[in-house]
Amino acid sequence: MTLLSSTPLYLSQIGFSGRSSQFWYDLYQETGPGGKFAINLGRNHPNKLQSRSVQSIWSTPWPQEIMPKYSLEAYDPTFDMSLDTVSDLKALEIAMRINRYNEKFAVMYSGGIDSTLVMVALLKNLTNEELKNITIYTSAEAIIENPDFWRKYINNKFKIIDSMSNKCHDLLLSKYTLLDSNNGDTVVGAGSILPLYYTWQAILQKENASQDSQTYIESIIEQFSNPNIHYSKFKDLIIAYFSQSLTHNLIGLKTLFRQSQYDPAQQMFGRQLYDKVVLACNTSPIPINSLCDFFWWHRFNLYSIDEGTLAAFLYNDNTDLKTAINYTDDWYNNSNYSQWSMHNNNNGEKIGNSPITHKYAAKKYIWQFDKNPYYRSFKSKIGSFGVNVTRQYINSTALNGHPAMRFGITTDYELLSLDDPEVQNYIKYHLDNFKIDWSDATK
Repeated sequence: MTLLSSTPLYLSQIGFSGRSSQFWYDLYQETGPGGKFAINLGRNHPNKLQSRSVQSIWSTPWPQEIMPKYSLEAYDPTFDMSLDTVSDLKALEIAMRINRYNEKFAVMYSGGIDSTLVMVALLKNLTNEELKNITIYTSAEAIIENPDFWRKYINNKFKIIDSMSNKCHDLLLSKYTLLDSNNGDTVVGAGSILPLYYTWQAILQKENASQDSQTYIESIIEQFSNPNIHYSKFKDLIIAYFSQSLTHNLIGLKTLFRQSQYDPAQQMFGRQLYDKVVLACNTSPIPINSLCDFFWWHRFNLYSIDEGTLAAFLYNDNTDLKTAINYTDDWYNNSNYSQWSMHNNNNGEKIGNSPITHKYAAKKYIWQFDKNPYYRSFKSKIGSFGVNVTRQYINSTALNGHPAMRFGITTDYELLSLDDPEVQNYIKYHLDNFKIDWSDATK
C-alpha cells in the first residue's frame, strides 16, 4: 500500500510494549510539544483513543475517522430498560441467530464480570439445544478468576478451546463468530477512576497540592457520583492523578522513562490532559457533571473502538482485519447497552462510593443467577485476556507483523506496522505537526 500523509485511520496505537518502546523513546527526543504530549498519553495508557462522537472534540495527531461499527448513536431520552432486560434481549438475539442461521459462537471467557455476565445471559435465555452452538474460548486464568462458576456451569458442559494455544484467527477460520465482552469496561466507564478511591490522598500530597485544596477535597471525596458537585471541584485531584499516572504507573504501563528524564513539557502533561478531556466533556452530546460523568465519558467515548477491535488487531495473524472485526460480535456494542450506559450514571448502577461497588448492576445480574455472595461483593478486575496478548506465540506472524509493532488500521482495513519505514515516516510527520490547541478552548 501507499501511505500518504493524508491517509486516515480507524485505529492508532502509541503503546510501549517492549519491542516498540525504543522507537517511541527515540522519537520523543526529536519531536515537538504536541508530539511529546501524544507519546506521553501513550505512556499513560496505550493511546488507542478514537472518539466515537462527531460532536465531542478530541483531536489526534493523524487524520482519524470513526469506524462505522462504533459510531455513537444519538441519546434517546425515552429509554428506560434495566441492565437485566438489555442483557436478556442480547441473549435472545443470539438464540435467534442460532435458530435461523445455525451460527456457531465462541465466547471469549475470562471469568471476569463482563464475560461472566455474557455466560449468565446465555445460560438463562438459551435452551439446551441452542447452547450446543456455544463454545468457550478461555485460558487457565479464567478458572482462577471465578472457580465456582467454572465448576458449576462450564466445566464438562461446553466444548472448551484453549485461548493460549489458539488465536482468534483459528476460531474465525473454523467458522465461529467470536463473542467479545471487552467493551463491558466502556459501558460502565468507571474503571479509570478506581485508583482514585485508593490513592487520592497520596496523590495530592505527592503533587504538593495546597492544604486548603486537600481539606476541601477530603470533605467531598465520597461525592464522586453526586451530579450536583461538578467535576471541576476536583480539578487539582484530576490533574495530579493524570500527572501521577505518567510517573508512577497507576494506570499500569511500564516504560523506559524515569523521573530524572522529565522536562517542562512532560511536567505539564497532567494539566494538558485535563484541559483536553474537559474540552471533550464540554462538547459532549450528553451533559457531563459529576466526577464519575467525567471519567465515564472519557472511557465510553474514547476506548470503545480500541476495546472492540483488540482481539482482531493484536491476537489475529491470518484473517484480514475487516473480516476479523466484522465476525467479532462485540456483546456490549449495541443500541440498548449504549443507551443504558448514557442513562445510568450517578445512581449506583456502575459505581458507588467505594471500589467494591464497581459494576454493581452487572454483579447483581450475575448474583441473581449463581447466588455467589463473595463474587457479588468483592470481585474486582484482573484482566486475563492481556496475558494471552503478551504471551502469544508468533510462529504464524509475518515478519513485519509482530503484535508489539502493530500501530494502526487504515480506513481500508490495512494493518500498519512500525517495522515499515513508510509507517515510521507517517508517524514522525504527524507528531511533528501536532499542536496543543485545546487549552484556550477550555477557559
